Amino acid sequence: MAENIKSTIRLKKTEATALKEAAFFLTKQAIMKGKQKIYTEADLVHFAIEKLLKYIELDDSGNLKLRQKKEGEE
Repeated sequence: MAENIKSTIRLKKTEATALKEAAFFLTKQAIMKGKQKIYTEADLVHFAIEKLLKYIELDDSGNLKLRQKKEGEE
């Protein structure tokens, strides 16, 4: 089944711009803290998927929503 999974997605222009700006801002912050880490848009997307996917669920109308993290939950 893994061969049928999409590995690319299309971003809206606003999403792509927001990712680019966030990556630039985080890279700038890292450099100001003395770290030579360069964050890419892909780094942010992978991080968000890894950390947030488990919090996506449906509301009563069938729309996607983020559920609040419960105390003690990682």
